[in-house]
Amino acid sequence: FDGKDDRTGDSEDEVDKMSDMSEQSELEEKPLNGNPFNSMGVSMSIILFFVHYYSFAVQETITTPMVSVIYNWSSLKINLLFTGAGIASLLTSFSVRYLTRYVEDRAMLVASIVIGLIGSVLLMDEPFNKTLPVWRFLIGFSLTTIAFPVGRNVVLGVFGNVLGPVNQGRWMGIIIAVSALPRVIGPFLALKTLELIHWKTWLEFGICTVLFGVAILGTLQNIQSLVPYSEFIQSQHGNKSEPNALLNSYNPVPSPLLARSPASSLRRREF
Repeated sequence: FDGKDDRTGDSEDEVDKMSDMSEQSELEEKPLNGNPFNSMGVSMSIILFFVHYYSFAVQETITTPMVSVIYNWSSLKINLLFTGAGIASLLTSFSVRYLTRYVEDRAMLVASIVIGLIGSVLLMDEPFNKTLPVWRFLIGFSLTTIAFPVGRNVVLGVFGNVLGPVNQGRWMGIIIAVSALPRVIGPFLALKTLELIHWKTWLEFGICTVLFGVAILGTLQNIQSLVPYSEFIQSQHGNKSEPNALLNSYNPVPSPLLARSPASSLRRREF
């Protein structure tokens, strides 16, 4: 006897390893012990990701032609604008990594939506003036620039925690694919909307305002679903504890950018 499987020619160690990998794959495909899937938390995360990416796609697409037509800006001014936006986005990303050590992830999520909402409102011309003043454009542009990296980073962290012990690679692929849709339809829709109403901004940024408004209402309505999978299971089993505070003023809270999901924790224990 040479220690190999007569049917496959694999050694016993290899067969055992393949069996363990198969069991692990099955474990990742569905929650443990028949526990329910947090469909609302997953759905809300995907919707919020879509909203942030739509706002970002609109901003990066129509800003150049818009300021060229409305303000008659030169290429140098436009390049300086986007250089400043890049610096602001970079600094915001680093700040998010620090703030999430002390501020609960759902609080950061709500903040990103509110910032995007305010920025979109400021970029609308008709509600305030017939034309969009430069100062209000710059403030609105800055706020939407800040909202995107905050929302993107925090949503991904929340999404990974909400998923639980499932095939996270597949679901991450789905949310990234959804985020690509705004970058496909956004440029055509935004530019056509501006041309349709003679380069007025109220309609396009009104759409962004509505999306952020719906997002904030949906988030607040389902805030208890945007929790780590272990907490979701406890709530489903009637073992509800006191609601988590959105802001922890005393002790650092785990950062969603550094957090590990139940699935990854399980894999670490197995190996």
